[in-house]
Amino acid sequence: MVDYVIVGGGVYGCAVAWGLSRRGHSVRVLESNHVASRASGGPGRRGVRANGRDPRELPLMTVAYDVWPTLHEELGAEQFYERVGQLLLLETPDQVSAAIARCRMQEALGIESHMVERDELREMEPELNDTIVGALFCPRDGVADHAATTRAYAGAAMAMGVELTEGCSMRSIEVTGGRATDVMTDDERIVVDRGVILLSNSEVAEQVHALGGPLLPVWNGCFQVLMSEPLESLPLRHLVGHVGRTVSLKADTGNRLMISGGWTGAWDAAAQTGRPRQAAVEGNVSEAVAVYPSLAGIEIGTVDVGHLEAVSADDVPIIDTVPHVDNLWFGTGWSGHGWAIAPVVADSLAAWCHSGQSQELLSPFSVARFHTN
Repeated sequence: MVDYVIVGGGVYGCAVAWGLSRRGHSVRVLESNHVASRASGGPGRRGVRANGRDPRELPLMTVAYDVWPTLHEELGAEQFYERVGQLLLLETPDQVSAAIARCRMQEALGIESHMVERDELREMEPELNDTIVGALFCPRDGVADHAATTRAYAGAAMAMGVELTEGCSMRSIEVTGGRATDVMTDDERIVVDRGVILLSNSEVAEQVHALGGPLLPVWNGCFQVLMSEPLESLPLRHLVGHVGRTVSLKADTGNRLMISGGWTGAWDAAAQTGRPRQAAVEGNVSEAVAVYPSLAGIEIGTVDVGHLEAVSADDVPIIDTVPHVDNLWFGTGWSGHGWAIAPVVADSLAAWCHSGQSQELLSPFSVARFHTN
């Protein structure tokens, strides 16, 4: 018997396992592949940003800002986070007006934010296209090596006694008297004392529905990440996004540039991997060149579309319990930007499981927001 079974060995599964083990619980994590093999893996680094987020997520970011710089020390790992600031670029008067309003909103919610005009912006990013007229800047935003972070959580959890089983898929959950009592895999029955947490990202919606829960308003996409061949020099100094273009740019090790932002590949269900779409690769590169003209002719070394990401209907995660099952929690719909809030969400979810009391920071993410009474 084990106190908790967590399904999914990504950053959320490993971080919640660590949080529960620190609270004195025995935990088993089931990962069908290996740690950091899916949405928590892949090349490059992930943005740790508040800039441009849904206001419901900003209270989480005010806490996350203080967690990320020393998280590696808590986990006993090498540094995996860097604070570089994020610029959200603007090209039209309408975009500037909307950004001014967003800046006021972010500041009111505790997120340090500044409007940057053309001349100052050219000092910050000299190689930007002249069409860029300004930016919304969050100096406390940064980037993190997502695979290293996930593995650090996994290592810290196992050091606390968590049993993490790779290559092990959950097949079913038995519910008796309104409580999850057993988790079935291909090889064993795991008796559960306190609860089960479903955190396997793209698989969660199907798992919740199979247990009698609602059809969650989520869809799965395989999002594209491009990694350049090494450049003589990187054109950018910050984490860079754009309010009107589908592009996000990050510097990576070895003078490589990460280009992403929301373009997708084509998912091959039989092979359980994504296939690149040339039009998407070319479109993503074209958007990058439109922002930094010096990138014209850039060579792409890696095109990664190898995992699914769950996206919610309103681009905000869903974190809740399965109706009529007292001890069954789930999280999904991270919508491609759940990384930055992961340490805070995971700790709050562990606190909820431990105490049985829902956490205020997670209240905006209930599935109830999609229903009327």
